[in-house]
Amino acid sequence: LIKEDLFGQKPALGKRLNVNGSSYLIIGIFSDDGGDNEERKAFIPLSTAQMIYGNNDYINQIALGYDPNLSLDDAFGNQMERDLRKKMNIHPDDQSALSVRNMAEANKNVGQFMFILYFIVIVVGSGTLVAGIIGISNIMIFVIKERTKEFGIRKALGAKPSSIVSMVVQESVLITTIAGYIGLSIGTYVLSQIGDSLEEDYFIKDPTVSTGIVVGATIILIISGLIAGYLPAKKAANIKPIVALRAD
Repeated sequence: LIKEDLFGQKPALGKRLNVNGSSYLIIGIFSDDGGDNEERKAFIPLSTAQMIYGNNDYINQIALGYDPNLSLDDAFGNQMERDLRKKMNIHPDDQSALSVRNMAEANKNVGQFMFILYFIVIVVGSGTLVAGIIGISNIMIFVIKERTKEFGIRKALGAKPSSIVSMVVQESVLITTIAGYIGLSIGTYVLSQIGDSLEEDYFIKDPTVSTGIVVGATIILIISGLIAGYLPAKKAANIKPIVALRAD
């Protein structure tokens, strides 16, 4: 990013930069997955820095990696700060002498935020699913009302209540499955078109849907269809033939 800011599309290798009166030769350009902050840094050899700014061992910043599988306290953070303050005789109340930015704690906060976001998605998805079940139940109630005479004739001809329940439930599952697959197909297509475009602006990587989620959603759709169709089907199976034949 520094190269783009200073040179645009022109080559930067071999060019010189004047920084506070010192001329630096550009010998390489790098990219970093860490993002904009990491790509707005320039590096010089330690020996060069000591020669220009004085041959000393003064250090104002130390960056340490940690094992992300460790807990917050085990990932050196708090214990390291206590040890450094003790070794350098820093007063506990002096906050300006030493500052420790624990990325393990930042990752923990991100993890908590993602858990809350995941919970919200589950709540919203469950509410949508319940609303869909209610909608399908209303559709099946309307269908049963329109086919009341048909059910009466079937029962008068000897049809068992279980056959009527099975017929209505199958129709409910079919409606749910077709509508669900249409929704899944549209959602999957939209996510595939979005691709990795969300990563640059919103830090969202790989928004596509996994196979496990699709299979799970299919199973939930089938179960939802059974739930939505069973109660209206049970009611239809209990209609007496004479009552059904007289229905408007």
